[in-house]
Amino acid sequence: MKKILFNISLSVLILFPISCLNEKKKDTIEIKEGFVGMIGYGSLMSLKSMEQTLGHKYKNSIYQVHLIDYNRGWTYFLPINDPQSNSAEDLKYYGFFLQNNDSIPFEGMMNLNIDPKKKSKINCILYLIAKEDLIKFDKRETGYQKVDVTDKIKEYSFNGGRVYVYEHFPDHQYKSSSDIKKYILVKDYVDLITKACDSIGKNFRTEFDKSTCPPSSQIVAYEKIVWKKAR
Repeated sequence: MKKILFNISLSVLILFPISCLNEKKKDTIEIKEGFVGMIGYGSLMSLKSMEQTLGHKYKNSIYQVHLIDYNRGWTYFLPINDPQSNSAEDLKYYGFFLQNNDSIPFEGMMNLNIDPKKKSKINCILYLIAKEDLIKFDKRETGYQKVDVTDKIKEYSFNGGRVYVYEHFPDHQYKSSSDIKKYILVKDYVDLITKACDSIGKNFRTEFDKSTCPPSSQIVAYEKIVWKKAR
C-alpha cells in the first residue's frame, strides 16, 4: 500500500513541476473607482518630479514593482525641431554643446524608453492617481503613448481599474549609428533618474543599472548647451 501511495505522489510531481508548486500567488490591489495605476520607470520614479506634474502632493501608496516582458534603454530620440512641421509660426532652433574650445552642433536629445521584450523585466514604481490627473501626464509625455500593462506587473493583480505605462511612438526610435552621433543625453536628466533610484534604496539602484541598456550618445551637462534661434 505504501508503495502505491509513493507512486501516486511521484506522478503528481511529474504533472506539476516544482517551479509551479513554489510559485507565489499574486497579491491583489484594489483600485478605487475613478482611479488608475501609473508606472514610472524613468523620471517619474522621482516623487518630486511626479508631484510637479500632478500639481499637488501625492497621498496614495507607492509600490516597488517589476514590469515583465519589457526592456529599458536610452532609445527615445527627441529632435529639437519637429521635422513634420511646416508652419512658419513654429520657431526653429539650433543646438550646440561646448566642448573644449569648440561649439558642436546636435539635432536632438535622447530620453529613457521601454520596448516589449519577452522574458525581460525592469524595476519600476507604481502610483495610483485619479483618471482626471492622467491628462496632465499625457501632456508631459509628448512623443510617448499610453499602454495598458495591467497584466504585466509581476507582484500584483488588480481589481477595479487599469494600469498604464508610457511607451515611445515607433517613429522616435531605431536611428542609425550615424544619426545617434547627432543626439545627446542631458546629464541633468540622467542625474534626476539615478538620484530617484538612490532615494528608493541601494538595491533598487543596482537593479536599475543592471536592467537598463547603457546609453550610446554623449552625455552633456545642460549648462554646456547653447540655443540659437534660426533666422
